[in-house]
Amino acid sequence: MALWHRIDPDVKGAKHLENAPGQAPARLLIGGHQNGLADPILACIALQPQLHFFTRADAFRHWLSRWMMIRLHMMPVFRPVDRVDNLAERNMATFSSAYARLEQGAICGIFSEAGHLDERRIRRFRHGSARFIAGALQRKRIRDRGFEVLPMHLDFERYEGYRTAARVRIGEAIPCDDIPGIGADSGAARVALSQRMRDALMACSVNLEGGEMYNPHLAVCRFLEGAMGGPVPHHTLAAAAVLLRTDPASVKAAFEAALKCGWGHPRLNDDFAAAGRWAANKPTSLAPLMWRLPAWLIFMLTTGWWPRVAEKAAQHSVKDVAFRTTLSIPLTMVGVSLTWAVLSLGAGVIYESLAAVPAVFLLLRGAQYLAMPLEDAFIDARAERRIRPLMSAPFIQKWCTTLLARN
Repeated sequence: MALWHRIDPDVKGAKHLENAPGQAPARLLIGGHQNGLADPILACIALQPQLHFFTRADAFRHWLSRWMMIRLHMMPVFRPVDRVDNLAERNMATFSSAYARLEQGAICGIFSEAGHLDERRIRRFRHGSARFIAGALQRKRIRDRGFEVLPMHLDFERYEGYRTAARVRIGEAIPCDDIPGIGADSGAARVALSQRMRDALMACSVNLEGGEMYNPHLAVCRFLEGAMGGPVPHHTLAAAAVLLRTDPASVKAAFEAALKCGWGHPRLNDDFAAAGRWAANKPTSLAPLMWRLPAWLIFMLTTGWWPRVAEKAAQHSVKDVAFRTTLSIPLTMVGVSLTWAVLSLGAGVIYESLAAVPAVFLLLRGAQYLAMPLEDAFIDARAERRIRPLMSAPFIQKWCTTLLARN
């Protein structure tokens, strides 16, 4: 995962998962669901505590995947689309397992939208999460331990894109037990709690416009990310949405004209982020990183081509963009591991030395580690060179640089 994406090590709000001395409350993380099975992987990598995720039940159908998912602390949730008998009873069994884990101080994760969408926005919450929370609040052992519900934002700059940024942010605990009727699990209480959770998640998320305005808003977001060198504040994206809505017809026409002039689509590449770096006078500098060139050459000649092979394979074989990373990352992991093993064992045979095997393995691993900053810089610099002659596009000048000047 860290080879495929630039995982931001700075988890905003990680302090909300810290425990006071002698106290470990049970916690439930609610997250927007964008990238198929890669979302829980990112959360488990970026956060220190062990996470127990609710996962769509169809992922457990095959015996091998079921064996692996259970050992990764995943719990199956059944939906009407799964068309199984005793759906309610099956989900209650899953809830009971989760309650038992919370009573021991576990941290569970759930995607309250009950489905993924390959867009950077928060959709309507289903009420299964609220029902689970209502049940947890009725359990004395959970109440005695302490129970917190926290929003968790999982953000991919581009879902299937090799070496694009992936970030995690944790928001403050959401008050739940003050909602009238939540203890009795009434329908009105579930609706109110779902709305409160959605509002809390939106406040710490990248939440772009839907419908026809999504792509122009995404382009502006990527431009600002490039200019700011990281995530864009929530209020800035909200201001961008307001500005774009003032003249949606002109925005769409300017955006489509930019694509026809050679700009890459923001869903598919990073041209707009590169434009943001130019506009902020922060183009990528290769010179400070060139000492890494020998390591980069070793990386590219041995395993650096694997992510590109995996990316193309996923594009051709997986229609749902949100699941392309789900294929690309394991394929890259297996490919790189096998290549390292073959080269290391081959060196041991050639040099007739057992010590050559770990030595070559460590050399390849070290070369990859040293190469990644230069690999990222090469990727960014290529995009910057390509779009520099296109910076006069009306969409950039009127809609993107205007927002940058305001911030």
